[in-house]
Amino acid sequence: MLPSPAPDALAHSQRVTAHLQSLIHQAGGWISFARFMEAALYAPGLGYYAAGAMKFGAAGDFVTAPELTPLFGRTLAHAIAPVLADSPEGDKTRGDILELGAGSGRLALDVLGELERLNALPARYAILEVSADLRARQQARIAQERPDLARRVVWLDALPAAFEGVILGNEVFDALPVELLHWTASGPQAHGVVEQGEGFAWQDRPIDDPALRARAAAL
Repeated sequence: MLPSPAPDALAHSQRVTAHLQSLIHQAGGWISFARFMEAALYAPGLGYYAAGAMKFGAAGDFVTAPELTPLFGRTLAHAIAPVLADSPEGDKTRGDILELGAGSGRLALDVLGELERLNALPARYAILEVSADLRARQQARIAQERPDLARRVVWLDALPAAFEGVILGNEVFDALPVELLHWTASGPQAHGVVEQGEGFAWQDRPIDDPALRARAAAL
């Protein structure tokens, strides 16, 4: 049996529930699972990755490899260095690194530190981070631990239109909102979310996105 949540955690859960119910009301009583997941994870001040509580490491909810040992990032750096060296971007400029969802910033620090030791620092280490709370934590950590490397690190709000270098992502795909489909006797349906009592329930609807409908039909 799971333990009862602390009063502040329960109050936060109720605020998140109210926000999700408001989104469903605004959308006419139904939202896609992708929209539900996006809000549950990233709604400013409410979502799991945006509410300010510690998520990573021994004091958080889960531990990823970079939090356990710097060897993970250092090993990746040895694979990244020759790729950057082969980049044709500019005459003397190495390619960039783009990390998708940098968590606590630990991996970025480990990769950059080892690339520095290898004399293979990138021209720029870009981080695409949709959580304002995590972005602030990353900026503070990198500035505190490696102020000499902080000038190479930039934060992006969207994927760049063009990119030359290495794209890095560690345990990021499970945090990307996805569409959920349900195959029925009448074909694939969008599996979305509606209110039910004080909680939520599944409900199917026809897929209204032409591109998604075509992809589903091809499966």
